[in-house]
Amino acid sequence: MKRTIFIGDVHGCHDEMMKMLDAVRFSPEDDEIYFTGDLIGKGPNALKTVQTVEQNHFKSVLGNWEAHLLKYISVPQELWTDKIKRFFDSLEDPFWIANAVKKWPLWYDTPQALLVHAGLEPGKQRLEDMNPNVLLSIRTWSGSAEEMKSPANPAWFECVTWSKPIVFGHWAAKGLVDIPGFHGLDSGCVYGKKLSAYCIEENRLYQIPAARIYSPIKAGKS
Repeated sequence: MKRTIFIGDVHGCHDEMMKMLDAVRFSPEDDEIYFTGDLIGKGPNALKTVQTVEQNHFKSVLGNWEAHLLKYISVPQELWTDKIKRFFDSLEDPFWIANAVKKWPLWYDTPQALLVHAGLEPGKQRLEDMNPNVLLSIRTWSGSAEEMKSPANPAWFECVTWSKPIVFGHWAAKGLVDIPGFHGLDSGCVYGKKLSAYCIEENRLYQIPAARIYSPIKAGKS
């Protein structure tokens, strides 16, 4: 049976990613592997993680961390702020990573599901009309892309209907989302929780516990 397997935000947790591929019994002949983005950032092995994705011809959407890298890489080095310097210092060979991820799309519209990093923009019917920053960053919806994090507002997926299931990551604080039409797979591996994957054809969730806490959870961040 051909399988489509979606894996949540890895954030450089390469060991857990490899254990997940073992857990799903990945077959290059039969399986299509997709990632929800944010393969880099916070964790220990971003370069190795992206290299594995590239070498195996896996697919990933762009995450907000990859988008930050592509934004910063275009800034002349003499204009780097302390924030940009810290970002690059946290990555091994950031220029190689940037060259790899620059071709990653904002979404994959597969026959089985729509894959996006964070979510969709409510009120828009065409992916091409949606604000890229919303696709990369949305959690909740206020009616405006100016505010997409407030817990006082409804989750974006409560404001969206779509013609096929939507698979997404990005929202570790929310954890797993498994409701009709929506599969949220960022279960906080880099924070010492779990790496999650979902196989559409099997309707099955796979999880691998993190070996340790790689990054502490900061208040209001995830």
